[in-house]
Amino acid sequence: MTEDDHPTKLIMTSLAELESELIDFRRDLHAHPELGFAEQRTTTKIIERLVAAGLSPHRLPSGTGLVCDLVPAGMEGRPMIGLRADIDALPITDIKDVPYRSENPGVCHACGHDVHTSVVLGTGLVLAGLLDRMTKPVRLIFQPAEELVPGGAPATIEAGVLDGLDEVYAMHCDPRTSVGRIALTTGPITSALDRILVRLSGPGGHTSRPQLTCDLVAALAQVAVQAPLLLSRRVDPRGGSSLVWGRINAGTTANAIPAVGELEGTVRSLQLSGWREAQQQLPELIRQIAEPYGAAVEVSMTEGVPPTVNDAAAVRRLTEAAAAVLGDQAVGITEQSLGGEDFSWMLQQVPGAMARLGVRSPHADPAEVVDLHQAGFDPDEGAIATGVSVFSRLALGHD
Repeated sequence: MTEDDHPTKLIMTSLAELESELIDFRRDLHAHPELGFAEQRTTTKIIERLVAAGLSPHRLPSGTGLVCDLVPAGMEGRPMIGLRADIDALPITDIKDVPYRSENPGVCHACGHDVHTSVVLGTGLVLAGLLDRMTKPVRLIFQPAEELVPGGAPATIEAGVLDGLDEVYAMHCDPRTSVGRIALTTGPITSALDRILVRLSGPGGHTSRPQLTCDLVAALAQVAVQAPLLLSRRVDPRGGSSLVWGRINAGTTANAIPAVGELEGTVRSLQLSGWREAQQQLPELIRQIAEPYGAAVEVSMTEGVPPTVNDAAAVRRLTEAAAAVLGDQAVGITEQSLGGEDFSWMLQQVPGAMARLGVRSPHADPAEVVDLHQAGFDPDEGAIATGVSVFSRLALGHD
């Protein structure tokens, strides 16, 4: 093999021709963000570019999202590598003063899905010119609605995107990691997530006579304070379950006890066992807390996602690919996040791994970095080339 035929050289040559286009593509997505299951323009743009490269993408049955297979001659029917990107945005108003600021009011790519999409698209474009060098067929998966609960992954899986795969990979922007680097861990890299809604009701009444009614606000307050603490005593602490409220609402005036009140929040668990325990324990626990006040209790839990659990062999393969194109020093270790990620559903069925993709500019002060899901989030676009090079090297195999 000559130096010019080396896989890394081939990838970097192709990437040098594509990088500015991929940055422009990302900026176009950023300026035109779309919410989950409404990503019509985004889907069309991806399809058009893949078709222009001579590929044959297929829109998912949900109407948004797509898949595209790259199968070298003679590899038909062989197990495939899946590369997944999420394509939806968040219901957040973009506050950045940049030319590619969101043109859709109240919608913004504040989690980096425009970067994820550009990485997987770019990988497909690189591989389209290197089919004869691929060691396995590759499936590009552009998944809708990751930000919804439940997310778009279950519907995407139901559409058959995992059929024929024996491994699947994803990347997620990480503002704590410098651009040009990725970070990995074996085992759980994200946490389980559910949403919980508690609705208490009673007859209402005058605040001067609480003994004649149900003191609903007091009951809500007790549930808000006691449920997170008691949960930690009801489930195995090794499961790492936590309950945090994000909304509490009751009443309209100071001298009337309301008839209805609500609490809403999230339950997160580090381990699959803790997730299932919390789901089983919380409804009855909340009823027991509210019972002395005489309130009627409704507890609704919306199942979100299990932990994203990275397979050890897949982490090793992704590490080797990253080291081959970025160097050994560019691969770090990350800690488990309490965030939820519906790529976890795919890893429940097919082994694989998610990597943290560094998007922090080299000269940025870590204390001033804008985090994910903030209106000013704007990743260093050099991360696109990093992600494309790693995924492309993964598909071409290692020396």
